[in-house]
Amino acid sequence: MTSPESLPVAVIGAGPVGLAAAAHLLERGLDPLVFEAGPTVGAAIRQWGHVRVFSTWKYNLDAASVRLLEPSGWEAPRPTALPYGSQIVSEYLEPLAATPELKDRIRTGARVVAVTRQGMDKGRSQGRDSAPFLLRIEHDGGKVTEVLARAVVDTSGTWGT
Repeated sequence: MTSPESLPVAVIGAGPVGLAAAAHLLERGLDPLVFEAGPTVGAAIRQWGHVRVFSTWKYNLDAASVRLLEPSGWEAPRPTALPYGSQIVSEYLEPLAATPELKDRIRTGARVVAVTRQGMDKGRSQGRDSAPFLLRIEHDGGKVTEVLARAVVDTSGTWGT
């Protein structure tokens, strides 16, 4: 059985919370791997991109994400402005996803269809806490791949349900 400490942390969802989680994991020396069911980062937000949000940029920017963006020359929007959903995607999520630290860690078009512990089932639980997580990822028109992770952070939200 693979040691969980050598595995990435799976983050489900590449919206503001998922990418912020990935930025925080990087700051802690952990290896995030982000799975987004949609074709792009911020896929759910794009569906309501024409709507202005009710909270200013100040409350929509994560500190670890900003620290990751700053070396690229990214400039934060005016903190008191109220962005549209599409602006959150284009002015924040897309640049964040394009950073050298994150760009190769994000898998779009990758829907997580199951999460379990490797080698565990309803009848077996001995050693469950030390077993790595096993994620089943559906991608490329129905192909299913299994990925092991040391932990799972679900930031997929509720937009699609």
